[in-house]
Amino acid sequence: MKLLSSVQKALRVLRTFSADNPELSLTEISQRLDLHKSSVFRILATLESEGFVEKNPLTTRYKLGLRLLELASRVVGRYDLRDMARPYMEELARELEEIVHLSILDGKEIVYLEKKGGGQPLTVATRVGGRSPAHASAMGKVLLAGVPEDELADALGPGPLARFTPSTITEIPDLCRELEKIRGQGFAVDNEETFPGIRCVAAPIRNGEGRVIAAISVTAPKQRMGNQRIKEIQKRIVKTARLISERIAMSRLGE
Repeated sequence: MKLLSSVQKALRVLRTFSADNPELSLTEISQRLDLHKSSVFRILATLESEGFVEKNPLTTRYKLGLRLLELASRVVGRYDLRDMARPYMEELARELEEIVHLSILDGKEIVYLEKKGGGQPLTVATRVGGRSPAHASAMGKVLLAGVPEDELADALGPGPLARFTPSTITEIPDLCRELEKIRGQGFAVDNEETFPGIRCVAAPIRNGEGRVIAAISVTAPKQRMGNQRIKEIQKRIVKTARLISERIAMSRLGE
């Protein structure tokens, strides 16, 4: 059986990245694989268009893209973050009868890793592997609150931030004050900041070293998410996040 050399080359490019070399330049990849730069460039451009690699616009270096996460999520082992969080998410979704999300931070965006629930209608569509602006979501704000302050400016950029609704926080100083509040109270609320009529409550998931590695949230239309219900959900989401964090700490995942 004749193999496709172009596919083999693309896979070789992906395997070039490692924990020791998470970002590589076009020249570095070309030299490591002993391939012509023009050939590597075309491969990288194709992989980037499909989300398998991402290019840093500041350094022009490449790194693996989150599309690989969608594939890896189908074969991950028993100690995967999603597997650890899933039973707690299912229980929370069942008890509250609302949508529960799990996400991680990727630059200025969150990426949905898992979604549970759906007993009641939700007016926005979310999907595993989808993205949302971090500054305008409860999970995103929780994750940004976990970024070291000396790295936060690079994560957010110069501002102003994109506005999606009248409630979106667009000024960096305002967002920084919100993040400080979130650090103190241990949860965040999205008050129709990405989608009109949608509210979320989120809490951080930490590894054994106390570092925020993910976030979990409950999402619902504002008609079902009044101030009293937010207080109820806040207690539940913080407890659930703590239970997941404890399980992660026991497995040493994310360290």
